[in-house]
Amino acid sequence: MSAEILGVAASCVVLISFLVKGEKDIRIINILGAGLFVVYGVLIKSFSTAFLNGALICVHLYKLIKKKV
Repeated sequence: MSAEILGVAASCVVLISFLVKGEKDIRIINILGAGLFVVYGVLIKSFSTAFLNGALICVHLYKLIKKKV
């Protein structure tokens, strides 16, 4: 799989998260998308992309654990 295809797939997953109802489901789907973007960022050697999405994963996990949703 090329890096570009992975980036498009990650974008689609994040887009899908905006169509879902319920905070828990939105965060879980967004974690998956952000995880794909981390891999994409590493593949294209973009530290900013990998870092931002890694940080987003941490924020989503924190919110999920804090709210226990």
